[in-house]
Amino acid sequence: MKKTHIVPALLAALLISGCGISTSNSNDDGDTPSPSPGGEVTKAFFGDKATNQVVVVDVENMKVVTHVPTGHLITYTADKVAGLPKTYVVNRGSNAMDVQDVNTYQITKTIPLQHYPRSAEQMNKALKLNETSGMDKAMASIIDYTTDNVVAVVGTNQKVDTNNNPNFGGSHASGHPFWLNDTHFALLDRYKRKVITYRMDKNAGGNWVATKLNSIPTTTSIHQLVPRKGVYLGDPGLFYGTAEGAPGIYPSIIEFRLTNQGLVKSRELQLRKDGVDVNSMWLHHGDFHPSQPVMYVGSGDGTMFVVNYATMTIEKTIQAGKGAGHTIMVPQKNLAIVINHKDVFVTIVNLANNTKVGDVRVSNHDEWVGSKTIQAHPKYHVSANGKYFYAFLTEEGKMYRMDLDSLTVVGIVETGGKPAQGAFVSY
Repeated sequence: MKKTHIVPALLAALLISGCGISTSNSNDDGDTPSPSPGGEVTKAFFGDKATNQVVVVDVENMKVVTHVPTGHLITYTADKVAGLPKTYVVNRGSNAMDVQDVNTYQITKTIPLQHYPRSAEQMNKALKLNETSGMDKAMASIIDYTTDNVVAVVGTNQKVDTNNNPNFGGSHASGHPFWLNDTHFALLDRYKRKVITYRMDKNAGGNWVATKLNSIPTTTSIHQLVPRKGVYLGDPGLFYGTAEGAPGIYPSIIEFRLTNQGLVKSRELQLRKDGVDVNSMWLHHGDFHPSQPVMYVGSGDGTMFVVNYATMTIEKTIQAGKGAGHTIMVPQKNLAIVINHKDVFVTIVNLANNTKVGDVRVSNHDEWVGSKTIQAHPKYHVSANGKYFYAFLTEEGKMYRMDLDSLTVVGIVETGGKPAQGAFVSY
């Protein structure tokens, strides 16, 4: 790989040189992973959308453990079920979600759904309920994750017309699922540009009932309500949605307040930058800063907006790469890692002053920039000591390890296929 040098932006002593890559050969050995020198045992479970399998990787030892076929279509992600040794495997082209045992790797059950599943990462630990949003229909299924049975279904049981999507951000009927608290959840209807609030209760017979509280319009479709991940510093009654943008309409951050009648719109901040064409922009995800009242919100053109959610203002912008989306906060190193889905590098940011440190090349395929999903979607993994960062490369079928001290890629394991999204499970 061509050597890449990063110009430091925070300390003169921080001279970051290229990302020479050493490659490990993949293997389907099926062995139990041995602990790393630090004692960690982590396995990655990623959906391979090309071969409709779940690829399992021993993270610390950088080895492929096995591939598990699902028998379904567009096996896209595996979401870890809270507190239990299993994942929910999302098949975005089938009316089915699989349950996979993280110890035996076997598919133990298939959950039939009225819609194709889009995402299943939202777990309500108080009620032991999962919300899985719809891919082909603006629907959500509520699943008792102790029994893996569907207990409620909400939304519109009709396939969307993907040829008439009024928004940027993909053809998905729904946005990400989201539990607002122990009893309320949201359904993000992308095509109708609505946010719908529901409340979960049990009736006299002890069965779960989902009650629709309200439906409110949004400027453009909402991709997600930003997960708090334990680092949100604001009013607990407020939530922030990433409005994706549409032809001629800038993306925005919409602030909502949860009331007894459901979510209501509070404030909205349009995201624009001088010199950036509105039609080159689309929002993806937001991520809260671990110690400041700001969130990082990436746009498809490569602009990372640092948004103060207390004042609803743009504090600054950071130049990232094409498809700037997820940001991984690494407080151990006082760094943030911006995943540029459609580019060949990640962007490193200093969390102390929200200033760019530099870019680290993770792929050599410059010909794919702007057109293919080079870098995978979540989850990502940082070792307990903050030494290493792990992520997948979808189009290449690889997982890499980055040293967060030298900011270089120091290892690669080839998984094959196109690993799109998944979970890192600690043992």
